[in-house]
Amino acid sequence: MSRNLQKLGLFLIIFSFLPWIAIVAIVPWLPLTAAFKAVLVPVMLVLAEVAFWLALLLVGKEAATRYRRYFNLRTLWKRLRKWIRRH
Repeated sequence: MSRNLQKLGLFLIIFSFLPWIAIVAIVPWLPLTAAFKAVLVPVMLVLAEVAFWLALLLVGKEAATRYRRYFNLRTLWKRLRKWIRRH
């Protein structure tokens, strides 16, 4: 697989997290009707899932598993606790 496709896959993995963040941090405060927000949220979730699964196909199963583990909340929490202990 070419290096450019792997880079695109990594970009899509990162991009797939952005709609989740936007749903929590941005959408509630947008000056939109409740009906439009009710349509926007599922559309964003589907977009995030499609981006992630497309990225999974591009980078391969091993790389996707490694990045998913890296961005796992439990793993991030452990790293944060370890960082706090050192400082």
